[in-house]
Amino acid sequence: MAAVFAMQGLGQLCAALVMLFVTLGFKGSLQGPKDPSKCTGDCQIAVDKMWRTLIGFGAVPACIALYFRLTIPETPRYTFDVARDVEKAHDDVKAYMSGKHEGEPDSVARATAAQSAKEGLEVPKASWRDFGRHYAKPKNFGLLLGTAGSWFVLDVAFYGLSLNNAVILDAIGYTTNANSITSVYQLLYNTAVGNLIIVLAGAVPGYWVSVATIDTLGRKTIQMGGFIILTILFIVMGFAYNHIDKNGLLAIYVLAQFFFNFGPNTTTFIVPGEVFPTRYRSTSHGISAASGKIGSIIGQGAISTLRTKGATKDNANPWLDHVLEIYALFMLLGCFTTLLIPETKRKTLEELCGEDDYAVSRVERPSNHKDEPISSA
Repeated sequence: MAAVFAMQGLGQLCAALVMLFVTLGFKGSLQGPKDPSKCTGDCQIAVDKMWRTLIGFGAVPACIALYFRLTIPETPRYTFDVARDVEKAHDDVKAYMSGKHEGEPDSVARATAAQSAKEGLEVPKASWRDFGRHYAKPKNFGLLLGTAGSWFVLDVAFYGLSLNNAVILDAIGYTTNANSITSVYQLLYNTAVGNLIIVLAGAVPGYWVSVATIDTLGRKTIQMGGFIILTILFIVMGFAYNHIDKNGLLAIYVLAQFFFNFGPNTTTFIVPGEVFPTRYRSTSHGISAASGKIGSIIGQGAISTLRTKGATKDNANPWLDHVLEIYALFMLLGCFTTLLIPETKRKTLEELCGEDDYAVSRVERPSNHKDEPISSA
């Protein structure tokens, strides 16, 4: 899961490269106008083609992934625990172990096993009533609060960090300041190269350090450490913003990008996929992810807009330091929500999903099998 999530960094890198290549490709049409307000005629057509090309390239890997997602079989855990197709789950496991796509159980044996499972299994079926009963327990509700709350507070600051992009691009020599650029081409080129450098400096290394250490340091350790370090970084940025030069802000920005990804940005994705029972794993992961998106909306739409409070001609963002201080508070809250999640490294899904919450009868396999009886594990 960490490796899957880390591909996000390679996606950001690829996006920056595509942006750079299309900018170079339309250089002739973009060099004339001095600023975006004067980008008409050939320049306007070129920019229109550029964003369509960017969107189009992004759709290619998505379509490939969608095809494979629609054609892969369900996991044996889902087939057994949710679909309750015991025979199919058993054959899928054997097929997986032998490198085959999926099992091909005998239809008669499958029907017999399904009937036995229906009568013998006491695993609760997914329903609104069972969902409410499950999360009415303080232990289960606290777990959901921990995963959803951590993702929420993370995204408030994660998306708010982009507030400093213009300052950071200026610090590394790729300014997008309207008073410093000479053409639309320079604006787009500086944006593409600057983003490329930022992604390579902080985001990509952070993702892959997480992949390398996720099963040694552990999810909870990485998440807690990330939140603590990010709290410190945002406090420094906020309270000393007007006393740090551009190079200092660049260093803090890169460190923040690194510890977001070698920290809660990775673990808030992984933990909800491990700690919930099969029948509610996707739902609970979805609730946690949706909480993060709500956090991003609040971070960008409500908190980040405060930076212009009291703006003047000489200072367009007088409240930016206070906004960063608010983000530091959210990172501190993340330390407390992290306390609600367990350490999941090197534990099986059966150990983590709380099988003690319900009783399971042993279901005998049809007589044409000589395998052990199947339990919920």
